[in-house]
Amino acid sequence: MTRNEEILEERRGRRDGILWLTLNRPEKLNALTFPLLRRMREILVDARFDRSVRCIVITGAGRGFCAGMDVSGAGDPDREPPPEDGSVDIEGYRLNFRHETETYIALKRMEVPIVAMVNGPCVGAGLDLASHCDLAVGSTAARYQVAYVRRGLYADLGGFWSLPKILGWRKAMELMMTGRFMSAEEAHDAGFTNYLVEPDELEAKTMELALELEAGPPIAQKLGKMLALRTAHLDFDSAMQWSESAIPLVGLSRDSTEGMLAFREKRETDFEGR
Repeated sequence: MTRNEEILEERRGRRDGILWLTLNRPEKLNALTFPLLRRMREILVDARFDRSVRCIVITGAGRGFCAGMDVSGAGDPDREPPPEDGSVDIEGYRLNFRHETETYIALKRMEVPIVAMVNGPCVGAGLDLASHCDLAVGSTAARYQVAYVRRGLYADLGGFWSLPKILGWRKAMELMMTGRFMSAEEAHDAGFTNYLVEPDELEAKTMELALELEAGPPIAQKLGKMLALRTAHLDFDSAMQWSESAIPLVGLSRDSTEGMLAFREKRETDFEGR
């Protein structure tokens, strides 16, 4: 396990192919800071070029997943101070926000499956973070809130993009316009989590899912995710043309041959990502 002040990085799995990331500010319910976001961004950028990474799990230390941004400013030495003359610095505001957006963009650029393990409160930027993951395992102790609107803001870190796709328009609008909390059970019924388990079962269930993802064929998984994201706005014929271009990459791969052989020989597959 590699330790940083505000984030823990660990490799797990049968191939060490599971990159397990833990937000590590339990005393603040893992509220995000600029240094934490910078380190997460560095980890994700490196992982994108590391073919040994088969999937990523993101969770929080202690009793919370993530309480959003730490608006106190504590521990954020990179935040540009407001102008001394009291004027409005629009460009400084925009560049401060980039510390956050670039990390979330790096997350969405990941080709491997990403699992959110939601152990407790998942609020604001934390809800956006979980919504950008591909799968989620939730604890019955979790609860969810689009907290921004209570502060006169909107779900600015991409929740406005991801939440309607996951929850449907009406449920997403309800949460985004009222800022009310959504229980773990309600979130699961709305499709936010793939699995809902008791707190003492959460890590085991998440690990079970992560191991299944780790054992899968990496090229096929990456292409499947890419096509799902890149063709969502296209008509069916155009989407299928993308698939025609992508299919040789998997159909002629070693993993495809291995999959066929394993099926015929009635044995477990051993995908290499080649």
